[in-house]
Amino acid sequence: MANDEDMDRFVHRILKASTGASITGPATARHAPAVQQLVKEIQHAKLLYFGEFHAEPRIVAFQAELVKEWARCLAPVNNADAPTRLHLIMEHFSVDMAPMLDRYQYQRVGESDSLMQSEDEAFEQLISSYKNDYGTEGHDLQPYRNLLQFCRQTTAHEQGSENASCEVRIHGGFIPRNHAARLNKECPDVDAKRLFFEEMSNQRGYLPKEGDAMQSALFEDESSYRLRGSPEHQLLIQSLMRGTDLYSPVEVEGHSSEDMHGAADEESPLSRLYQAQLLKDHAMGYRIAKLMLDHLNAGRSLSSDRYLVITGAGHLKHRLGVPDCVNGYLRQEALMHPGNQRRAAAMDLLLSMTCPPVDSAHSKFGGQGSATIGCQMLYEAYLEDSYPPMIELAKNESEEDDESDDADEYLKRKLLKDLYLQHPALLDEYIIKSQEISGPLLQYANGVAGFEHPSADYLYIYDDDDDNIIDQTDLEDVEKGKCPFSNATASDAKVETADAYERVGKTAGMRGNAARARAIMKQIGYTDEDIAYIGDDDIYNFQGVANPHSVAKICVGEAVLDIGSGLGIDSFLAMRDSGANQDYASSFVVGVDLAESEMKHATTRASARGYTVPEKCRFVHGDVENLDAAFSANNLQMGQYDVCISNGAFCLVGDKQKAFENVFRALKPGGRMAISTTTITSEHLDPSFEWPVCMRMFASLETLKPMCESIGFENVQIIDAGSPMEGMEILEDTEGDDGDGEQRFKIHGQYADQYSFLADRNMDELCKVVTIYGEKPAI
Repeated sequence: MANDEDMDRFVHRILKASTGASITGPATARHAPAVQQLVKEIQHAKLLYFGEFHAEPRIVAFQAELVKEWARCLAPVNNADAPTRLHLIMEHFSVDMAPMLDRYQYQRVGESDSLMQSEDEAFEQLISSYKNDYGTEGHDLQPYRNLLQFCRQTTAHEQGSENASCEVRIHGGFIPRNHAARLNKECPDVDAKRLFFEEMSNQRGYLPKEGDAMQSALFEDESSYRLRGSPEHQLLIQSLMRGTDLYSPVEVEGHSSEDMHGAADEESPLSRLYQAQLLKDHAMGYRIAKLMLDHLNAGRSLSSDRYLVITGAGHLKHRLGVPDCVNGYLRQEALMHPGNQRRAAAMDLLLSMTCPPVDSAHSKFGGQGSATIGCQMLYEAYLEDSYPPMIELAKNESEEDDESDDADEYLKRKLLKDLYLQHPALLDEYIIKSQEISGPLLQYANGVAGFEHPSADYLYIYDDDDDNIIDQTDLEDVEKGKCPFSNATASDAKVETADAYERVGKTAGMRGNAARARAIMKQIGYTDEDIAYIGDDDIYNFQGVANPHSVAKICVGEAVLDIGSGLGIDSFLAMRDSGANQDYASSFVVGVDLAESEMKHATTRASARGYTVPEKCRFVHGDVENLDAAFSANNLQMGQYDVCISNGAFCLVGDKQKAFENVFRALKPGGRMAISTTTITSEHLDPSFEWPVCMRMFASLETLKPMCESIGFENVQIIDAGSPMEGMEILEDTEGDDGDGEQRFKIHGQYADQYSFLADRNMDELCKVVTIYGEKPAI
């Protein structure tokens, strides 16, 4: 079983409902842990709700890290007059257990005993008292040891001292469990209910007393002592008991939505169970609302306290149950309490509860807003039904005998770990596609219940397979990489791409295999005239995947922009076609490249070829994703080009949407583009293989046309460049040595052993080279 302090040892993601995306970065040591990323988003909240599955180690590990990180973030706002406190309100303890919790947190064995020496003993005493002195709740507290001991440690500091964490105080949140059972089983009529609620309110204080402002939020029908709830909430509780689907836009079990909502009025066994559930929700809601307001009355600033509620998921899913009760009690206090200060405080808190966490440093709250956190097991995403490698594995399983079961389980775990460690964005995409995940999180309003809020604002997805542990070897394999293009992120790939092509540029002056270059250019569509124009002094520096000129059809007098101009070959052809090589008045060519050494080599060769540099032919250092910066640094203007060409550079562009947007802006009205690039023919590559990063960054073929059209391009065409990935008959690369042992640096073929599996793949089925043509509308 995974240690509860080691969240990085198991697969987990955190999804955000408002964006429908993950907030979790890649699972490597270079990136902040998931909890830190979550706390960065919610640290300014006044109140957080956490819906759990009780005693699940993966969830408790998350809770412990969440409390620790939030307490650390709150520590800097401490002050001696009103030090910040984080109040942890837990379902696991009843409100009657306050004396026990106070003894655990604040009573020390003696001044001579260190805190660490007494931690285990104090926890065992807590467990003993929990079971023997009270015995009503029955939760397993052992998984919460780390969390509860941390809370105790925060109370050992002196008030106002410089600490790494603020004080975290534990509170019981629920009415004792036996009372909920009494309501369900021992209150058959109105008189019995009246006596029961008088006891709960007036004698025990679990609910607001008769005559209190909050008491008017307790009952839906005071004459029948029916607790306030909602049809949607009852449907939710019913679905949790019966497993019915509330999120698909269909009727459930043959009943209309009206029938289902009407069921809330029936005095059925299910309705009685729902009332027992509501009793717990109301008791906790009243406890939270009263606690927040009482802290104000005790002279503490509203900004001095934050609150985290931990309870079962069914008590707060879709902000029903406890959150709804908290808001209901605050609302009635704001409307009906006789004290002006109390009414104002209740109104402020109510308004805060209805907005997301915001940084309100200038507000009297300090913390403002609320958020809910839910949990879901990864198996519910049913990756084996949607993720192609797992689908294929399942097919193989059906054809094999039982002896292969262990091997199949190993492969499943390996596929999941590889997806998590090396392709986290793809894992997120498959998780989001699952109806079990997207229904409650994103499509919550579409089903029969018509929920107003998502199941949670943040959803913690975790793998509960104790045998699928991520060890140090797994992390090291991701971190160390096996070639310059090993890292998965676009930003890393850009750095490594620039570095590799810088090395190409620095050795570009060494002669290469001209015959091989001519063969490649001929194969992908360049004419004999093109090849002859380039000449033997430059031909071996050709870089590209296709011939964009055959699509661009550059005319004399046009201004041309070459994105990813490399060592200048396509820019030199543009000089010829535009007439800039003859200093035609309106024509000029600008090449932009990520590698400064290539830009410098191309500039040197342009001068050697007799071009007018920089007036007619100019090469600049820059990035197509940040074209404004490159142009500004070189006194160039956007919107000045008739044609934009590119040959292969877009293969490794991380943000292709941004790159195409910049091409659109660079063109004149009526201008056109011809962007040659390699694409993948499927939606995704199979992540069970370690593909070269160039292939991992290829665009999906089907996405290009709609992307360009959404930007504003017209007459968009995706033209097959006729550049085969397989079967090119070209000479062996035997040149490139300068006689001193130094050789030209080559991008391709350097890591053939690592990617030897590609030899068994039909690359023409996996990839397609295309030229994307599009026109900017004329004014």
